[in-house]
Amino acid sequence: MGPLIDRFGRPVTGVRISVNSTSSCNLHCIFCHREGEGRGHEVEMTPEEIERIARVLKGFSVTKVKLTGGEPTVRDDILEIVERLGRLGLDDLSMTTNGYRMAELARELKDAGLKRVNLSLHSTYPDRYRFITGGGDYERAIRAIKASLDAGFFPVKLNVVVLKGVNDDELERFIEFARELGAGDALILQFIELQMVGSAIGGFYRKYHHDLKEYEAVLKRRAVKDVERTLHRRHQYKLPNGVWVEIVRPMHNSIFCMNDTRIRITHDGKFKPCLFRNDNLVDFLGAMRGGASDEELAERFKLAVRIREPFFKPLSLPSSSDELSASRAS
Repeated sequence: MGPLIDRFGRPVTGVRISVNSTSSCNLHCIFCHREGEGRGHEVEMTPEEIERIARVLKGFSVTKVKLTGGEPTVRDDILEIVERLGRLGLDDLSMTTNGYRMAELARELKDAGLKRVNLSLHSTYPDRYRFITGGGDYERAIRAIKASLDAGFFPVKLNVVVLKGVNDDELERFIEFARELGAGDALILQFIELQMVGSAIGGFYRKYHHDLKEYEAVLKRRAVKDVERTLHRRHQYKLPNGVWVEIVRPMHNSIFCMNDTRIRITHDGKFKPCLFRNDNLVDFLGAMRGGASDEELAERFKLAVRIREPFFKPLSLPSSSDELSASRAS
């Protein structure tokens, strides 16, 4: 079966699965978007449940899975989760992690079937890193990067959330840091725009938001190669020194939203069509634990795709509050 296509013409080919809540994370990043979820929620999917819903989605050509949290590696059974998903024959299985346990887990995760990782490194200065992460160990983060490269993940992405007045002056330092690692195409710097969700709302967003158009203009001028990805139509730039840099600029960006091919799953078993909204979640874990068949779970996935919509829309698209009500009623 081919991928489901939402009402805005966007195929869903990937899923981002939170395996635990933000409250279980071992770091406390000041900007944390909490995967768009509220605090708390003690319920977590088991490895069997994660495998089952991934298998149901694979039947709809959702073959790209990213594990996230909270912090996925603090789960004692994270290797089992990866092993179960690794047996499904997915096109891509990746993880976003703060790297706290990667020095010890990288090779085991790779052997279990994980193909690539996104690691957080929000500053090249240890004191800034500690401030941003709420006390994180900078040297441990560096060991995580090196261990992930040594384990053979391809690529290893370094996630950098850019904060005005905190780390927005580190573009060149990050590029030099990546060059010194000597990883070539195996490493991609990924600069991420602060998103107005989770901890970064109101005054925090106004104080720390930095528009990445400036970064992108600099990179575009210097690049020897410019690759546009299908997902979000993000650009990756290869610089003359061999370093790859990617820009993630979602805020008020309708092109980004109109080319989003992923859906989210919350740690407590709900389809979440959009990071910025919690009024259109579709529960499946309750149904699963109540004895629902795979066919019934598939219908819930179809509903989630049907009510999915871009948060930042082109001006030519109508507001969809009426469409959402109609979809729920159908």
